[in-house]
Amino acid sequence: MNKHRIITAAGFVISIVLLYFSLRGIEYRQLAAAIARADLAYAFLPVCCIFLCLTLCSFRWSMITGNAVRFRDAFIALVIGLFINNVLPARIGEVARGYAISKRRGIPFTYAVSTVFIDRVFDLLGLLSITFLFFPRQALPPSVSKALYVLVAIFVVCVIVLVAVSRERTARKMARFLEGFKRPFLLRLATRVLEIQENLRRISTPGQIALFIVLSVANWLSMSSALYFSLKTLGVPLPFVYAPFVTALLNMGLAVPSSPGYIGVYQFLLVYLLAIFGVPKAQSFAVSLFFHASWYIPYNIMGFIFILKEQVHIKDIRKAA
Repeated sequence: MNKHRIITAAGFVISIVLLYFSLRGIEYRQLAAAIARADLAYAFLPVCCIFLCLTLCSFRWSMITGNAVRFRDAFIALVIGLFINNVLPARIGEVARGYAISKRRGIPFTYAVSTVFIDRVFDLLGLLSITFLFFPRQALPPSVSKALYVLVAIFVVCVIVLVAVSRERTARKMARFLEGFKRPFLLRLATRVLEIQENLRRISTPGQIALFIVLSVANWLSMSSALYFSLKTLGVPLPFVYAPFVTALLNMGLAVPSSPGYIGVYQFLLVYLLAIFGVPKAQSFAVSLFFHASWYIPYNIMGFIFILKEQVHIKDIRKAA
């Protein structure tokens, strides 16, 4: 069994186990009652916030990519990548959106993938920013506090790596060092370092970097609003000020292996995080289902339409990955 199959199998096992723990102790009558109390007046608002999130992400990525990549191009490729992540194992959605933008605009595939990497770094910086901006005053469980120390370290490392790789001399030294090992993977990584440096050199003015970080923060605040309106729909009276913190930890926690679409992992993390603020388990599980569906269904519908329209073949994406 190769590495990819092991990771895929582990992802399915983790999803099933975490889904079990998410449901354990919930009386189904309580869950049914929580769903029955849903206020449909708020039900469409999470989807509106999700579309705003997609808009901001697409605009930021189109600016990072350059090469006359328009907002529409970035939007279509981004949704295709999200769709692939939802339906296929191994998290190859990032490769899929690089492939889709490369095919649509005729830019080199490796260049396109390097822009995806930079875009994801700004995504992470946005997540870490709202974590600290909306840090709750109340005491947190020890496991969450330890995780936050790790996040601080990640934030510092990301900034150092961005600054280092943006300098041509440093990037070339890193590339030569990697090439010295004569291994195919490290040779490809050396090429990526130089491509990333070229992208960063093009966008590394202080004003542009500040704009990308502001767009990233706005993007995650939009996703936080989607969570807040999901809570409102299910009648959970949690103040908005806690929603960005929960959203940030939820999305960073999704880095663990899981089944396609994060099923199980999504429910477990959201139930655990809402429990910190005293939300009953049945209500938080109902929120996790509704919030998950508010982006999972639109992404899949649009992604399926775009992947047919753009004639993107999954076998080609797998080959590229």
